[in-house]
Amino acid sequence: MSLETYQALDAAITAHVIDEAIDGDLVRDWVLVASTASITDDDSTTEIVVHRSNNTALYAVTGLLDWGKSAFGEVEL
Repeated sequence: MSLETYQALDAAITAHVIDEAIDGDLVRDWVLVASTASITDDDSTTEIVVHRSNNTALYAVTGLLDWGKSAFGEVEL
């Protein structure tokens, strides 16, 4: 990922989270998980990508992903 793309991603995530936050003015950690596909896929292969904020320690990535997994069905989307 280019530096410009990463900075735009970070800025967009930060702006969104701050906009949605009830009581927060700083986004400390974030993790983005996405899968990619193309119209020629045969559904047997997919690529999963994970990106994190520069300041997010790997143990925090694990914690955020674990929390997200357990809370996904309980959080309003």
